[in-house]
Amino acid sequence: MKLGLVVPRYGREVVGGTEHWLRMLCEHLVDMRRWEVEVFTTCATSAATWADELAPGESELNGVTVYRHRSVSGRDPRYLELNGVIRQDPGRVPDDVARRFVELVGPVCPAVLDQADSSDCDLIAMTPYLFWPSIYGAPRLGRRVIFHGAAHDEPELHLPIMREVFLSVGGFAFNSYAERALVERTFPIAHLPASVIGNSVAEGEGDPAAARAALGLGADEPFVLSVGRVERDKGVHALAGLWRNYRRRRPGAPRLVLLGPVHEELAGDDDVIIAGRQPEDVKWGALRASQFLVAPSPWESFSLVVLESWLAGRPVLVNGRCEATVEHCRRSGGGLWFDDVVEFEVTVDRLLADSALRAHLAERGGAYARRQFSWPAVVDRYAALAERILSSDDAPEPRGARTTPL
Repeated sequence: MKLGLVVPRYGREVVGGTEHWLRMLCEHLVDMRRWEVEVFTTCATSAATWADELAPGESELNGVTVYRHRSVSGRDPRYLELNGVIRQDPGRVPDDVARRFVELVGPVCPAVLDQADSSDCDLIAMTPYLFWPSIYGAPRLGRRVIFHGAAHDEPELHLPIMREVFLSVGGFAFNSYAERALVERTFPIAHLPASVIGNSVAEGEGDPAAARAALGLGADEPFVLSVGRVERDKGVHALAGLWRNYRRRRPGAPRLVLLGPVHEELAGDDDVIIAGRQPEDVKWGALRASQFLVAPSPWESFSLVVLESWLAGRPVLVNGRCEATVEHCRRSGGGLWFDDVVEFEVTVDRLLADSALRAHLAERGGAYARRQFSWPAVVDRYAALAERILSSDDAPEPRGARTTPL
């Protein structure tokens, strides 16, 4: 089996849940199934600019062949001028306006699609739905595509141009049942092969004491943690405001630590520590040292860090508007969620006051993560989905003789 992957950015340098997960999937398919895997991507590492930062050309990373191409254009700030139009009534946005928006958001890189199209890959994975490579690549590559849409219920999903994108592909690898339900009620795609694959998660190493020192925290200082990109759309700025108000009403409450690359400026203070991007060992140490994790994003298709928190022995508090993270909490019994300011403060009070509850939630969440999202389970689900796509009535034309079994 030979699998291709079209993705806007790829590599160790990339910070992003979907991109990291698919890199790990590619490497495990090579290691565990002996698949051949090729990646077609840009030279970018940052989704904020899509600037060419890595060298173009062919390279190899952990058994995966990577082809990088320079983009014609990256992210153009003029996309913000169309934001209002896109968000006001996305279902009525004319195609030419939507495509202009997509081109300004970037990255525009026809060479990626040209190489993927001419390759001898049996199937080509593609992610995420939101950017130029998928929006133009899915209709072009058609039934060869295993679509990792990473869809959220956001305005862009409801643009009329997205219908062709989702109807063109050969099948869907969903991150959650919530994502599958969202896509199936938005587009008539239930006849296509699909499976809830999820993401695999593996526990990392990290010392709590070393993490505290790296973050400038006291040796025994309690704190609450949030991990991920510092962006408004991720709910981080709103969380910082909620926490500052909470600390004003609860003198002596722990500080909040925001760990992750800062894509939109947010000032730190005595209530909220902006830790920025940190090494993996610091992240894992911080997870183990924290009281609990807050995942504030309303738009996630999976949220790897929620499962990582459970593996680190810590419960989670998630945004009640995010169907995927609430789904994790419901199915595992490992976390709580909030829908408004009052629920946020009441739930935080409860978690901070009850160490037995925190331990119980974390234990249940950890069992769920290990049971559902081990690499053997994920790889088996993925191979079964690939076989269904290749044997379906709309299967893509064979591109070459298979040298390894599914």
